[in-house]
Amino acid sequence: MFWPVWAVVGTGAGASSYCLGMDRPSDLKVGLLELGEVDAYLDLTVAVDADSGVDGAAHSHPYGRDEPFNVDTARDREVMRWSTGIDEIGWRRAWGLRDGSGLAGYLYLAGAALRSELHRVELGMGVLASHRRLGGGSMLLATAIQWAKQQPAVAWIDLGVFSDNPAAQALYARHGFVVLGRTPDRFRVDGHSLDDISMTLELG
Repeated sequence: MFWPVWAVVGTGAGASSYCLGMDRPSDLKVGLLELGEVDAYLDLTVAVDADSGVDGAAHSHPYGRDEPFNVDTARDREVMRWSTGIDEIGWRRAWGLRDGSGLAGYLYLAGAALRSELHRVELGMGVLASHRRLGGGSMLLATAIQWAKQQPAVAWIDLGVFSDNPAAQALYARHGFVVLGRTPDRFRVDGHSLDDISMTLELG
């Protein structure tokens, strides 16, 4: 079982990764990542998570600072997941938010670990602090949702979001996700108690 990477789309209660009316940089683009970009993707996830819970920022993952991320292990795992067909358990597809030639954000959809759950996928995403509030999170979500709607076997997109990230909750709600429930004190990370809020989107 794996935990999704919770989106960090702002710092503080009033922050958001997408602000209606704000100009979006013309060079921000979203595209499906290829196997040759696994290392860039992993570097990006490390960079996004670097400010998790720091100086009032929302948490982006349920791991403490004494649990370092093993990039080498993750690389092999991601290559396997990205190479797995979406009709098989454990598949994953990832999209990148590109700013020129570099990656500034990511979103992944992951298939279930049980064949009986393959109609549901798990979503995780993150955007660099420097690129939040520019519409990138919304671009990533819109692209991935549209892709999922084109997959006949996919019926639901599920995600988890931490209670200290109301901006992410609002972003997901704008894209049609609804709250299924809340698990209080689900995680205790570096002295912080975090509720886990489950959200879902029915693709219809």
